[in-house]
Amino acid sequence: MAYWWCQLGGWSGLCLINIFTTQGFVPGTWRVVGSFIWLSALGLLVSHGLRALILRCGWIELPVARLLPRIVSANLALALLLVGGVWFYFLLVPQLGPASWMKDGRSMAAANLLFFVNDFIILTFWSGIYFGVAFFKRQRRMEIERYQAQTALAEAELRGLRSQLNPHFLFNSLNSLRALVVEDPARAQEAITQMATILRYHLQSSERSLLPLAEEMGTVELYLALELIRFEDRLTVEREVDPDALVFFVPPLALQTLVENAVKYGVSHDEGAGVIRISAKVNAGRLVVSVRNTGALHGASSTDSTGLGLSNLRTRLRLLFAEHASLELREPEHGWVEACLVLPATQTLEQART
Repeated sequence: MAYWWCQLGGWSGLCLINIFTTQGFVPGTWRVVGSFIWLSALGLLVSHGLRALILRCGWIELPVARLLPRIVSANLALALLLVGGVWFYFLLVPQLGPASWMKDGRSMAAANLLFFVNDFIILTFWSGIYFGVAFFKRQRRMEIERYQAQTALAEAELRGLRSQLNPHFLFNSLNSLRALVVEDPARAQEAITQMATILRYHLQSSERSLLPLAEEMGTVELYLALELIRFEDRLTVEREVDPDALVFFVPPLALQTLVENAVKYGVSHDEGAGVIRISAKVNAGRLVVSVRNTGALHGASSTDSTGLGLSNLRTRLRLLFAEHASLELREPEHGWVEACLVLPATQTLEQART
């Protein structure tokens, strides 16, 4: 529909321009006006035929070096056709023949050349506009397809990363439950229910790129309850979570990965008591989530399974937020290791990417 509006508008505009610009030296009779209407109607039909040829032969996909000779040749042929159409009108209306309104001394060849060059310029201008719009649409379509392909690849990579986290969590939880089944069956049954809830969360979270921090905290509390069964008095958990921060979004399993890292390299490596401090707050439009544990940084930099979890989390952050998020593992003071996650304080992925 837009094509036809442009066609009708463009050729009608050319007709009006011809009528008004020739008032000074061509009589403004209905026959003259009819000639310009005839010329614009022919131009519309000829240009539409050129469009059909372009689409049928696939000229839009041709490189410029191969396209230009074809367009020039087609425009030359169509300009010649338009000249023939003009002379046909002169035969129908002989009062408008060149001899009736042209100055003496202008030859028929000069008149034909004038009509031919004028028509060729108009068709070339039309071709430039048509191919300009077509190339713009093609580039836009290619960009959309490229973006869709990149998005699909990123989503596939995210699904793969999340699937790597699930077995890691499962093995740790089973180790926590193994001894409890014999020692305290009732408590083991409760722990298995908690574990089933966490696994359900894992399965459901794989369908979402982001979720509220409150949901992630709920799962972390269940995970810590399982770890408290294993470590008992050796594990102390401290929380400093701003309630206002709970509504903002984080990647699924992000906080749990940090807590797992703290448990593995804090309490597990320390024969004595260990402490984990979980904090979350909003600062200057950024969601800052911190997990501290007693221990040393060299232990937390190991390259085993939990180290893989942190690496995967960094990759997920890059895919989801580009440069707008960060994960830093540091030693803020002697005897403490901190994993600090900084995200845009937003409630949708679209806002986070802007």
